[in-house]
Amino acid sequence: MKHACLLALPFACVAAVVGAQPSFDCSAAESDAEKAVCATPSLAELDVELARVYNLAVNGPHATPDRSQSLKETQRGWIKGRDACWKSSLGLETCVANEYAFRIDEIRAGNADAREGDGASLGPFAYECSGLDAGLSATFVNTADPMVVLRWRDNALVLPIAISASGSRYASDIWEGGPTEFWIKGRDAMFTPPGGAQLSCHEEEIG
Repeated sequence: MKHACLLALPFACVAAVVGAQPSFDCSAAESDAEKAVCATPSLAELDVELARVYNLAVNGPHATPDRSQSLKETQRGWIKGRDACWKSSLGLETCVANEYAFRIDEIRAGNADAREGDGASLGPFAYECSGLDAGLSATFVNTADPMVVLRWRDNALVLPIAISASGSRYASDIWEGGPTEFWIKGRDAMFTPPGGAQLSCHEEEIG
């Protein structure tokens, strides 16, 4: 059941990777972002998951030399962006976590090979929301600090898990426009875009 981790306690879904070491050598860490990843288990888990989906995309059966080279180039650009988190108003750790979540979503969305195998990320899943004149995609990153990446039109944001009596609720007030929420119950969801009204959503069938 693809959403099993979304309906269980978050920590139950990541027991196998808690305490994971980053995919890179921490003794060679130079940037503040790399040092934060080495010092923070939840960020280390994100690094491990990104390395997993990246390697699947670069080396998978559908990979081509041109696509693999493009992924390597964009990965180098992403690393520069992650390392610039020292100047983010969100704070270093939040910015780094968001950058990892965005990159995991980007690679999964653009590469079928990256969606194979078992790991901490799921999706992207497509939702149709009443009153939203665009499709909504959701990629779930179920590390020790679960997050969801939401995209619609030219918008993209990350929401951390929040307390809920039922279902899985993600919420944040850091995005421009106001509080944002995504609350899932089975195949149904409620989405409140930044500063907007709550919308009813339903997961669409794909394939």
